[in-house]
Amino acid sequence: MEFNVKALAITGGILWGVTLFWEVLAGGVFGVNTLLTSPEAAGLLASIYPGVTLTVGGAFLALLWGFACGAFCGGVFALLYNWILRKIG
Repeated sequence: MEFNVKALAITGGILWGVTLFWEVLAGGVFGVNTLLTSPEAAGLLASIYPGVTLTVGGAFLALLWGFACGAFCGGVFALLYNWILRKIG
């Protein structure tokens, strides 16, 4: 059974976008040290996703970046899975 590429891309985008949004919001607004918002990781996060800061605005920017990255990865995963399935199936 093949994956629907568009559905997996949208699902991946939503999941990663919401994850980054809550991580940045928790770290910046509520002061909770999470995996992505510890002082050491905040700089790394900003270098991967330009413009993302531990603020409310940064959380919404992280949501957009996360959706874009998650959608890309979900789509590539589905395409790769479908290609492999056709080759060995």
